[in-house]
Amino acid sequence: MQGLKDVDPVQNEWIQMWLSRLSAETGLLKFLGPLDVNKFGQSLTSLSVEDPERFREFSVGLLPRALKALLDNDLDDSSWALLFDEVGSLFPEFKNINRSHMLSLIRQIQASNELVTKLRSMIESGNVNIEQGLENLRCDILAEAMLPDTIRPDIFCLGQNIAATSGHVVFENQLFQLLQYHPATETVYENPVLLIPAFVNRFYILDLSDECSMVKWLVDQGHTVFLISWVNPTELLASYEMTHYVLDGALVALDSICRMLPGCKPQVVGYCAGGVVSAILAAWLKARGEDRISSLSLLATLLDYKESGPLGNLVSEESIESFRKPLNDLGYLPAELLLRIFAGLRPHDLIFERMLNSYILGQRAQPNPLLHWLGDGTRTPASLVLWILEKLYFENVLVKETPFELAGQRIQLSTIDCPVFLFGAERDDISPWQSVMQAANQFGSTPLCVLGEGGHNAGVVNHPNKPKYNHFALNTDNLTNKQLAEFRSGSWWMTWHDFLTDRVGEPVLPPKTGGGIRAAIERAPGRYVRIR
Repeated sequence: MQGLKDVDPVQNEWIQMWLSRLSAETGLLKFLGPLDVNKFGQSLTSLSVEDPERFREFSVGLLPRALKALLDNDLDDSSWALLFDEVGSLFPEFKNINRSHMLSLIRQIQASNELVTKLRSMIESGNVNIEQGLENLRCDILAEAMLPDTIRPDIFCLGQNIAATSGHVVFENQLFQLLQYHPATETVYENPVLLIPAFVNRFYILDLSDECSMVKWLVDQGHTVFLISWVNPTELLASYEMTHYVLDGALVALDSICRMLPGCKPQVVGYCAGGVVSAILAAWLKARGEDRISSLSLLATLLDYKESGPLGNLVSEESIESFRKPLNDLGYLPAELLLRIFAGLRPHDLIFERMLNSYILGQRAQPNPLLHWLGDGTRTPASLVLWILEKLYFENVLVKETPFELAGQRIQLSTIDCPVFLFGAERDDISPWQSVMQAANQFGSTPLCVLGEGGHNAGVVNHPNKPKYNHFALNTDNLTNKQLAEFRSGSWWMTWHDFLTDRVGEPVLPPKTGGGIRAAIERAPGRYVRIR
């Protein structure tokens, strides 16, 4: 910090923002609760006082082996499980430590060890550029980037080269704006597409730069496309949970579309958590005897949480309780914390490596619209977070034999009998593809199940004109066996589009903005996506 000794914080906006960021980061500690590593330390201290002989046995026997294992990045999870078993059998005090939490911490420490090794190599080679690194840090702070070297406002601008597909906001309420995109063809399909993105991120992952925009591609194929842009909630929406997102969000959007385009049956497409909203909406409508959607596409959507991957390993009764008070006190889950949790699944790539390159070497990575989007996080209402943790991750209500109730209706996936399309991504840590496909037998009709190469985000955004990944049509007799799947070259969007075109209805003239009955509120991408 020597170079900052003569800087007046009052005269430097970025330093004021940095101090504010440090204060916000300290506030995130409230959400971490009594960490298992702290429990481990407390148990170790008690053991040293109450039973010094057993403490010595631990410190000269198992502890050196554990430290040696910590330095071995090649040690797999099963080897750590054996070591945990041995510790638990010899020292019952440590038996109930949450293994998944400890293993997650170990992996991050190991990634940090790689960081230290690389940093040492950088210093020895003389490639360090702290002056440029501080300039990069200043730019990231002013851009409010939550992950290093992600948000690039000097390169990407909403409405110009990202989220730039032409359209208008045609409806809004306290929870979302509904975007209608302008047609690009002389005629369009009768049944429009309603895109429901996740509420934990900005919508524009589906409308990135032109060469990877799903929205623009659908419009170019002749679809009328509507999209939900969720608001970035504050404490004023603290009480909103899944009921609000289904009824005040997805259902209101569907109602608006059907009023603007009478007689249509929209094709509903949900991505990630937006897929959960979409599936519950479809089941809720069927419970009321309403047949209002012509198909349901769920992209990288987890409905069966029995084996929910690394994120599921962090959820327990205790972790939910530790989150409850800070969530209710603040009214929402901070965007920073959620992004850190996601980035923690790939800490070396998304945090440590980018931090070293940008702030120590002074080198910026090639600007990437997907990483720009990733760094542009949103908050999540407190009640919705608790609903997801309790109902989905802990109780797994969507696949129980007995239905659960939402807004007076009994919800069961088996009542959904419209055509269903399921997409999973091969390297998805957030929605493991095998678990995505486990929900296939829950529907009233047999879904078309497709596996794409790539991860949770890049695997979904795979434009046919520049496909980075191939895909597979899974065998309905064994959906989790990739060896039985049919390999298909290129983007999964093409197989999906064949599915959509079977339910598009007749060619019609393009509808007016707002169906001619609703005046446009503003141009896309709208205000809500800009709220920080």
